[in-house]
Amino acid sequence: MRKKSKREKKHREGEIPTGSFSDIAFLLIIYFIIATTLVKVKSITADMPAGEKSAQSQSDKTPIVNLRGQEIFLNDKPVDLAGLNERLAALELFDKDPKDRVIMLESARGTAYGNYYQAMASISTNGGVIALVKEDEK
Repeated sequence: MRKKSKREKKHREGEIPTGSFSDIAFLLIIYFIIATTLVKVKSITADMPAGEKSAQSQSDKTPIVNLRGQEIFLNDKPVDLAGLNERLAALELFDKDPKDRVIMLESARGTAYGNYYQAMASISTNGGVIALVKEDEK
């Protein structure tokens, strides 16, 4: 018969070597700190008016922002993004009643999302309430 060595006997007792667990945990913590990206999500807050039609028709003085491809129009006059910001700031929307702060936003097919997002951000930043214009489907 074969004699049992002390090594085999020690292993059979169920003792698990735990000396390196703290090293492994430390390395994992370091890895996740380095591998994690901390990105602040950019977003805008927009007050959207109710989708119900009122008895009153929309005023002719309501500004309309049209997005056609790369071009931006405010009341059918071409402007760039800086010009849009300036003209919306000149309207002083923060001082007006919320129902008078409505800016209609109309977008043509093929408009880049970045342009749409910048126009929405510009309107919201200047105190406007965005009313989206939807095409009728035929």
